[in-house]
Amino acid sequence: VHMFIFSLCTIIPMGPEDVLRKGSGTLCEALLMVEACTKSIVCPNKQIDPHAKFTAKGNLLESETYIGGKVECLETGVYRSDIEYKFEMKPEGFQSLIDNVDRDMTFAIEVEGGMDRRKITNYDEVRAEIIEKLELLRDRPNRMEKPYVYHIDVGAMYPNIILTNRLQPSAIVDDATCAACDFNQERNNCKRRMQWVWRG
Repeated sequence: VHMFIFSLCTIIPMGPEDVLRKGSGTLCEALLMVEACTKSIVCPNKQIDPHAKFTAKGNLLESETYIGGKVECLETGVYRSDIEYKFEMKPEGFQSLIDNVDRDMTFAIEVEGGMDRRKITNYDEVRAEIIEKLELLRDRPNRMEKPYVYHIDVGAMYPNIILTNRLQPSAIVDDATCAACDFNQERNNCKRRMQWVWRG
């Protein structure tokens, strides 16, 4: 086994054959997931599409793509864990996370994890730990510190990142879903209209 391949296998949880066959984007994504796990950073599960898709007329779909999704860049720059950076955060955002911590944890456990929340023995401990960290961020929103995550933001997102973060049309709800939602009010400003063009 070549030393470079062996080195990749030590940091990416894949065998030599997978490391050689996967693309650079997939390998980078796997490495990000490993780093997120070691740093206890929560990241969304990647949506996995079925192997075979069909059109409305029943024809086998060879490929499909979407055009028109736009992702806003919050702040362009490079953030490293060895350089201090000034963070200005919104306390109301963290308060909203605190208020909805049970809802979000239940979704992560039952919907994404496929487990029963009542069977989680240390639920209260993890919940208290999350709330404590969020309260620290809420009470001191203006910080000058070294970030934990290496972050490069060049003002755009690649398609695999768009898919990973569930920004594709399959994650956008329709008007019928919104009509049945308790939070369907103008002041909530939860709707983000996007013009998608499907090509398949």
